[in-house]
Amino acid sequence: MTLFRLVPPLAPGLAGDRGTTGPDSMVWLVARERAVTLGGLSALLLQVAHPLVAAGVAEHSTFQTEPLHRLRRTLELLLVTTFGDQQQATEMANSVRQVHRSIRGTTSHSAGRWQAGTHYSAMNPELCMWVYATLVELSLDSFDVFVRTLTFDERARYYYESETFGRLLGVTSQVRPGTYYEFRDYYQRMLHQLVVDEQALGISQSVLSSKLYRIPLSTLGRVIAAGLLPASTRAAYGLRWDRTDRAFWWICRHGVRFMTRRLAPAQLRYWQHYHMAIQRCAQA
Repeated sequence: MTLFRLVPPLAPGLAGDRGTTGPDSMVWLVARERAVTLGGLSALLLQVAHPLVAAGVAEHSTFQTEPLHRLRRTLELLLVTTFGDQQQATEMANSVRQVHRSIRGTTSHSAGRWQAGTHYSAMNPELCMWVYATLVELSLDSFDVFVRTLTFDERARYYYESETFGRLLGVTSQVRPGTYYEFRDYYQRMLHQLVVDEQALGISQSVLSSKLYRIPLSTLGRVIAAGLLPASTRAAYGLRWDRTDRAFWWICRHGVRFMTRRLAPAQLRYWQHYHMAIQRCAQA
């Protein structure tokens, strides 16, 4: 695995196929940025702060031996369903759903409003909705922080265009808020229901103690995760946020934004999947 290649490259695909949204979409504009990936850890921590999601991850994944596998798999899902052609996007979503069909069980303990013995399933549209919501919001927040500030209308357009991705992820129209205003209301309500239990803490500790390219995530990863998390969730995970951390966060976000906007050439700034998709669309 070479630097900047966290996931396999995208195959050329069908010439002229614009995929699920196309090159003029807000989804492409946001997802093409490598810097947006920095929000992945915060998204994971928000996902597993839902006790039913945490149970599925803790009991049906290899996070203890491969703590970054879920992050890489989620990144691959996002990139292929966004920039792949129709067939590539569908096949990727089907492969994830195939894995999810076996992820089911009952909780072993009570957490918040969820009692011990509550049934969970990775195919549950409401759980899929929460996972989808964290990916939408953290993608937008990361773009805001590390690239440029988005307007409300741009965020709303991204949410509207991401409906196809939501469907591929298992989100039904019955649980997906119809507008970005309604989505924000849903998101804020969910934040008040989250519970960081022992399983969520175990997952966070495993991920934060892991290494990426032999570089520990414990310092930089912790600060980036803490900076993008809501204050209540940050506190629930026990993530320190003192003056030193805030200063480090300021340097990190401004440094990444400067490099992204001023220094990084497009070949490094944008994912290979985006470049491949642009070439494919140009062959129409």
